[in-house]
Amino acid sequence: MLCKSADEKYSGRLMRSFSLGLMASVVMGIASMGATTHAAADQLERVKSRGKLIAGIRNDYVPFGYLDADGNNIGFEVEIARKVAKEILGDENAVELVPVIASNRIEFLNAGRIDVIFATLGVTEDRGRIIDFTEEYYSMAGMVLMTPKDAEYSGWDDLEGTTVCGSQGNMYNRPLSEQMGAELVLFGGPAEIYSAFEGGRCEAIAYDGPNLNMKLAEDGWSDKYKIALEAYEYVPIAGGVRKNEPAFLDAVNAAILKAEGEGLMVDNELKYNLGASEYVRNRAEEAKMAQ
Repeated sequence: MLCKSADEKYSGRLMRSFSLGLMASVVMGIASMGATTHAAADQLERVKSRGKLIAGIRNDYVPFGYLDADGNNIGFEVEIARKVAKEILGDENAVELVPVIASNRIEFLNAGRIDVIFATLGVTEDRGRIIDFTEEYYSMAGMVLMTPKDAEYSGWDDLEGTTVCGSQGNMYNRPLSEQMGAELVLFGGPAEIYSAFEGGRCEAIAYDGPNLNMKLAEDGWSDKYKIALEAYEYVPIAGGVRKNEPAFLDAVNAAILKAEGEGLMVDNELKYNLGASEYVRNRAEEAKMAQ
């Protein structure tokens, strides 16, 4: 469950986000006016002509995107991708789900291999220079620290000289290394991170809070390990599209806002054991009122 500080931190961002999102929805009908907008409108038309949305999702990251026992893609963000496909194409199954990881999701997007990212994409200024973010729909504990139960850390500065397992492409790798002095051992996905940690290749894991807490809930993990340091900060999570695609971005944003107003995110927090955050609930209430 997200702590209240995350809601307070992003309440101003939430209001600005809804204002921009609602204005974007209004101008969807005139998005083809002007040279830049005309070029971008082609992407929305390409998706419609293709009859399929191609979305980059995680298939290794519980609870946002993963495979169930039958090999089906499920998760909090997978359902968002399906909702966007339904709103744009009229069918939630008109979507191709392409597995991505943190280190290749933006590369896949800008290379044209996917139309949109729904893969635990934290909103940062640096990323905003090379892609456009959709409406934000979640606030994540961006990095927590898992250690053996007998380890003692009073703060993030205690990581100096500590060997830490983490994820390639994670936004916190630079501060972990340069500011905190941790010695990073990086992997492509959670399964590799956990295997390395259990195998003694690192003394701790620095990774996203929801995923580490879900791992601790598995048999045998809480007996040996603990969350030694809580969230370094909370990060807004959004989808991502290529630059200069305003008509497509508007369509995706309208679908996200509709999903929030209909309670999809509120329901899925509970469905996927994420708790019940004020952040998601407040966004749902604002979207419902706007609709």
